Amino acid sequence: MKSFKSFNSKGFLLLYLVVFASLLLGWLYKTEQKQVDIREIPPSLAPFLRSPPLNLPQFLLYSDTQAVLTDQSLLGKWTYVYFTHPACLPQCQPVLSVMHNLQQLAAASETQFVLINFDSRQETLRPPWWLRNTPSLPLYGGDKAILTELSEAFGFLYLRTPLERGYSLEQQHSIFLVDPKGRAYARFEPPFSSPLVQQQFLALRDFYARTE
Repeated sequence: MKSFKSFNSKGFLLLYLVVFASLLLGWLYKTEQKQVDIREIPPSLAPFLRSPPLNLPQFLLYSDTQAVLTDQSLLGKWTYVYFTHPACLPQCQPVLSVMHNLQQLAAASETQFVLINFDSRQETLRPPWWLRNTPSLPLYGGDKAILTELSEAFGFLYLRTPLERGYSLEQQHSIFLVDPKGRAYARFEPPFSSPLVQQQFLALRDFYARTE
């Protein structure tokens, strides 16, 4: 009888510990998901900053020159990211020009530029205008599931309209900024110019240096 009671006590204690551990893990998960931003964000930066910065999922993309881009490629540098597609011209031409001008202004040692083909139905090949005018801007593509996950992580949206022959795409023309820790850190919305974005970037970089 005593051994039976002892067994019940141990079983109850084990069950209690399992339930407690489950509740604790659930609480920690919810706390991590909420990620309260404790930074004091200046009003001038609030329209651009992501609060809090968002860790990006793992991914693997390839360019039309077979260069590889992964989430690890974003570490250690500031990265400008623009979601587009090979048939985006002429709508994307102003943004490509802004990205190209920013690339000329930026230091290659601390800044990089990434363009992602969000439409997995199109082969990731840059058109002639792109190669002639902005040859240093790479275009990466990959698996549909990876592209969808990345688009959702950044908050990028587009609309696909079916047509009799094929489809048309309408996209957001936001430029995203990823910090050296590989997190989605800021977002610039058109209309913008390269000097304006550069000015905002310098302010964001200074804020980053003071708060990280």
